[in-house]
Amino acid sequence: MELLKILAIFLLVFYGVKYLFRLLMPFALRKMTERLMNKAQQQQSAGGRRTYYYSTGGKNPFDQFKQQTPPKKEGEVRVDYVPQEEAKTKKGAQTAGEFIDFEEIK
Repeated sequence: MELLKILAIFLLVFYGVKYLFRLLMPFALRKMTERLMNKAQQQQSAGGRRTYYYSTGGKNPFDQFKQQTPPKKEGEVRVDYVPQEEAKTKKGAQTAGEFIDFEEIK
C-alpha cells in the first residue's frame, strides 16, 4: 500500500511539473529573447559596431592553401600522377577475389 501511495505522489508531482513547464517556458523564452535583443540594440547604438579584419596584413587569408606551381610555357604538358604498371595488368578474375570450387547436389 505504501508503494502505491509513493508511486501516485511521484506521478502527480511529475505531471504537475511537466504541466507547469509547458505553461512557463514560453514566458521564460520570450523574456530571454527580449534581453538578448535589448543587449544587441545597446551595443549597436553605443557605437559598438564591431568589424573583424584578418591579421594577415591585407593579404588574402586563403593564399596559404594555393599550390605554388612554376609558370608554364606555351604547349607544355605536366603530369602529376603516373599509375603503377601493376594496376594496369590486373584484369578479370585476378581482381575479383578468391573462388571456391563446389559441386551442386540434387
